[in-house]
Amino acid sequence: MIEGLQLSIPRRMAILKTVLLVSLVISVFLTFNLWGGSRFFPCTPVFINNPVQAPYDYVFIILAVLLWVSALFLRIERLLLFLAFLLSVVLVLFDLNRLQTWFYVYNAMLLVFVFYNGRVDDANKFTSLFIVLQLISASVYFFCGLSQLNEHFIEHSFAEIISPLRNIMSERQFLFIKSMGVASPYLLMFTGVGLMVTPVRYLAITTALVVHVLLLVFLFPSEKNQNYALWFSNFSMLVVTLLLFSGRTKQRYFSPTFLFKQVMFYLIVPFFVILPFFNLDNRYPDYLSFNFKSGKDKADVIVIQRTVYDNLPENLHQYCHFISSMDMTFDYKKLCLDELNTDCISSPEVKQNVRNYLANHR
Repeated sequence: MIEGLQLSIPRRMAILKTVLLVSLVISVFLTFNLWGGSRFFPCTPVFINNPVQAPYDYVFIILAVLLWVSALFLRIERLLLFLAFLLSVVLVLFDLNRLQTWFYVYNAMLLVFVFYNGRVDDANKFTSLFIVLQLISASVYFFCGLSQLNEHFIEHSFAEIISPLRNIMSERQFLFIKSMGVASPYLLMFTGVGLMVTPVRYLAITTALVVHVLLLVFLFPSEKNQNYALWFSNFSMLVVTLLLFSGRTKQRYFSPTFLFKQVMFYLIVPFFVILPFFNLDNRYPDYLSFNFKSGKDKADVIVIQRTVYDNLPENLHQYCHFISSMDMTFDYKKLCLDELNTDCISSPEVKQNVRNYLANHR
């Protein structure tokens, strides 16, 4: 019989906190241009423009990194994590495109640790918080799969992900593999549900690990795959899944009633279990529903006129493609990927802000 990891819940949580903090710091450096400095791709503030201009806006992210690193070593880690969370909210308010899935999930999990005092003698307390962490992780798999249940997934995303196979397969073999992509949404949804159901948990863990290993291979950093933080998140989620679900993960005398006494349970359930069900028509940023590589965010461009094109810097002309003598498209998502090393979130506010930036650029 497979027993899995033989670690106590407090030990798992200690390791998990370290993994999340290290992953967050590494991911920020992999997308460094997203967090400050001069750039062509404009910020999309939620309320007001960033009052601190480049290069001084680096102060925010440098302070956040210092808080995350300090939380690894100092005893006041709960205060540091809370301050870092508030600073993360400020960073997102200054630029909506920073609401990347990995940034959202890592911060949500770390917020749980703000409510964890580290005591190992209060089994009901730490087990309840541990279950909240499990809910966050399982919801990512389930809603990622749910978002793939659309007509664009196979042609726009799955085919793009497995495109390296074209170099080693015949066209007929490639089309066969692509046709198997219809199972991907159901496998991910099963993984999300199975992780929370003990009898099938090991099967779900196996499915999750296989998915992450395949994504590490297919999304390996290259000129085409420039979302380095998304690629790296597969390392992190692989370890997180094992820590949260492998082996015995519930105390013998734990009572579920204690779960409903935790503040974090009522904070996490709406954002990770309820709201994603109501975003099938993109009412709010897709990354809050773990809609990435789903096909919904298929190629999207902005149409500009020749006068706008003439006023753009020379290096932005490569993103423009003529559709008539006076009109052309501008591939703003490619610009975001090239400059910020991250995918542009599917948000009307971001698209409109880029359109305004192009129209007003001089």
